[in-house]
Amino acid sequence: MNKKMWLSCQVSPGQFSGELSVKGDTFDSEGFSLFSQREFVVYAEGEAPPVNGWIEVAVLDTRDGLALVKLPGQTLENGTTITVSESELSTTASQQEA
Repeated sequence: MNKKMWLSCQVSPGQFSGELSVKGDTFDSEGFSLFSQREFVVYAEGEAPPVNGWIEVAVLDTRDGLALVKLPGQTLENGTTITVSESELSTTASQQEA
């Protein structure tokens, strides 16, 4: 499948200038966090962090309202894939919608 989509998340500054700290929810509210390159994240700049944003993901499979997605990096908790609710995904990412 590997369809590119955007997953809603919370964005904060990362440890280094080219990265951001990204946090979000899995389908079971366990949550995930990772450091991502800025090129994979869209968010409204100029607000106090954390801010709402979107991270680019590849949808590997969908079933029963859930989506298995591949993140652009490894989470701090587990690997590079997580399961999220399809409602958390969007085909476009906008700084205004974030």
